Amino acid sequence: MAKRRRWLRWTLGTAAVVLVAAVVTPFLVPLDSFVPRVSAEASTAIGQPVSIADLKLHLLPTPRVAAHGVRVGKRDEVRIEELQIVPDLLALLRGERALRLVRAEKVEIKEAALKIVEKMPKGGTPMAVRRVALMDVHLQHSALRLPAFNLEADLGEALAIEGIRLESLDGAMKVHLDPEGAGKARVLLTAVKWRLPLAAAPLVFDSLTASGTLAGKRLELPEIDGRLYGGALKGRASADWQKLWQLSGRAQLSAIDIAGVQQALGRKAQLTGRLAVSTKFSAAARGPEQLAGALALDGPFEVSGGAFHGVDLTKVADLTGSRGEGGATKFDELRGKLQVRGKRVRVEELCARSSALVAGGFVEVDPQQQLSGRMGVSVAKTGGFAGVPVALSGTTENPVVRPTKGYTIGAVVGTVLLPGVGTALGGSAGGAMEGRPANCR
Repeated sequence: MAKRRRWLRWTLGTAAVVLVAAVVTPFLVPLDSFVPRVSAEASTAIGQPVSIADLKLHLLPTPRVAAHGVRVGKRDEVRIEELQIVPDLLALLRGERALRLVRAEKVEIKEAALKIVEKMPKGGTPMAVRRVALMDVHLQHSALRLPAFNLEADLGEALAIEGIRLESLDGAMKVHLDPEGAGKARVLLTAVKWRLPLAAAPLVFDSLTASGTLAGKRLELPEIDGRLYGGALKGRASADWQKLWQLSGRAQLSAIDIAGVQQALGRKAQLTGRLAVSTKFSAAARGPEQLAGALALDGPFEVSGGAFHGVDLTKVADLTGSRGEGGATKFDELRGKLQVRGKRVRVEELCARSSALVAGGFVEVDPQQQLSGRMGVSVAKTGGFAGVPVALSGTTENPVVRPTKGYTIGAVVGTVLLPGVGTALGGSAGGAMEGRPANCR
């Protein structure tokens, strides 16, 4: 009886050791001898150097190969801390080359890596991949400021994307893409307290939703709704990247705190008030990073209950010779027609109106933020009897407003002939001969 107990304990003990070994050993099976061969084959497949620090075979929970310290590209354009490849066993039994899952953890992608995809060797039969999961992805890009994100994609024949789940690690933004058949997929974007990932326009949305369809290389978003800077956004947009990258659409903004927008863009809040604008926009470029520089935008706008800081037009127009630097022009209404071409901005039919002032004209801003333009300004004290034509120069942060040359000559002549009122009459006549912009109605 004692022998039987000892034998049973020995048997159970041995079984326990074997069981532990069976569970633990598969996670420690080294494949060092295969690393050079796998690296070489991967380099040939993508046309770029590939290095792998370590390679192991895991049998549990399902058979898979785990590569650690993966580097792709001559300058490590892609870095992956761990890459797991899970074969589709049933497909392999049928003689098919297929992977059930490719999963990458802690991925760093440089901007130059995007060109690697374009230069990959074409041809050959791609291995079927059912699912790709990229976890904790960091993208380094000069034009984009994406937060770290997770991306999971379901793939079909010829690696066609059938479904996508993208979510930022902070939970601020989610994108879902679900197949609808006939080569189309439903797209839904939702965001809360989300920063727009454009380096040139890092605006923050309190909330944003956009929905539409993706068909091939064309994206349609007919419904866009958002809240930002105390106001609202409604619009629609479409994008196409079959040959060139093309973007077009319409947007309506209402009650936007324009000072907050300027501060978000890293600029001094010189213009205050609530903005309403209705625009149409379009752009075409060879790459997505060039779209901002090719943007064309047109539409009317209005800013209510604000001021322009940096110059006081009432002092410029009070016939005392002041240039109004350092003050502020308050207005009840500021409106015009906005035209944007890349980094060049022009405002036509500009009209600023308050109980103390009426001014109208046009303004241009070049890519270096240099100002130019002409305005006709009149103040309440003149009773609309005389106006002052002024020229704009300087920069957006340091504007310079001076009476035009024609106005100055006319004012001098008027003063000689009839001091006081003659100054106003002469200045107005000089401005008229010069063809100054008419005041707004």
